[in-house]
Amino acid sequence: MRLIAPVLILLLARPALAAAPLVTAAGPLSYYAVQRADTPLVIDGKLDEFAWEKSSQINNLERILNDYDQVDFPTRAKMLWDDEYFYFAFVCQDADMWSIFTAEDDPLWSEEVVEIFIDPDGDGKHYLEVEVSPSNVIVDLLIYSVSPQWHSSKDWDIAGLKTAVQTHGTVNDSLRLDRGWTAEIAIPWAAMADSVTGGARPAAGDIWRLNLYRIERKAGRALKSQLDALEAEVAPLQDEIEALWQGTTARDPKRLDDERRRQLSALNARLNPIMERLTPLQHHYRQQTEFTAWSETYTRGFHHPARFGAVQFMD
Repeated sequence: MRLIAPVLILLLARPALAAAPLVTAAGPLSYYAVQRADTPLVIDGKLDEFAWEKSSQINNLERILNDYDQVDFPTRAKMLWDDEYFYFAFVCQDADMWSIFTAEDDPLWSEEVVEIFIDPDGDGKHYLEVEVSPSNVIVDLLIYSVSPQWHSSKDWDIAGLKTAVQTHGTVNDSLRLDRGWTAEIAIPWAAMADSVTGGARPAAGDIWRLNLYRIERKAGRALKSQLDALEAEVAPLQDEIEALWQGTTARDPKRLDDERRRQLSALNARLNPIMERLTPLQHHYRQQTEFTAWSETYTRGFHHPARFGAVQFMD
């Protein structure tokens, strides 16, 4: 089964290169030749098997989201495959590893995380997303479609998913200088059952589309905790304000009766001082974030399958 995205590939990079570009109708994309692992890998985060050592290395996760400053904390990545699994390895430099969330499918994307998006035919439908944090907490979800309407499921789970993390330093201790962390991930082919592959593993020579991402939050855990606390204060006030507007066609206070105008004024009086504290912190948190990708998505963010890179499975 030879899958390829519905874009015109004008030049196919040499399989021996890990990051040579493809030129497509969507612009240049990254390319990677995925070598076959000779023996099953032990998923422990150590990346010490010979198969990892001899596989090609991706060195160039690049800044995205219209933010093209230098990368202060680089990420290296590799991929392998065998009859049972699609393997991924990330090596992340990080001076302050941190993580707050502890439950599967918590919103890890608001913290520090590595991410894998796999869309075998690149059509933007029925593709999977896997995220792993420095504490080895995971998110696995299925994106049914991106456009014209976003539709996804966090209730969807990957049976048999394996992940492991090794840390070089101490997670959640900002007083100590860390070196970084590695993540090792094994995704069973059956996880693709909802995609165009029907859960079948690829054959040698097949081409799939995917992307690799990392989010590095340099502002740290303490600031994120402040944001969470302030946002927890804001949310119920915004919900109450939203309820006051129910049944109105335009958000003009003159359209509200006297009692609802009084309530709106009181709620805004409570909300505005919190927002004055929250907004600059949100801006600083965003400015201190490195969003990086293997195949650049530029300003379109993460869910832009037309910009996913191409991987070719080798013997």
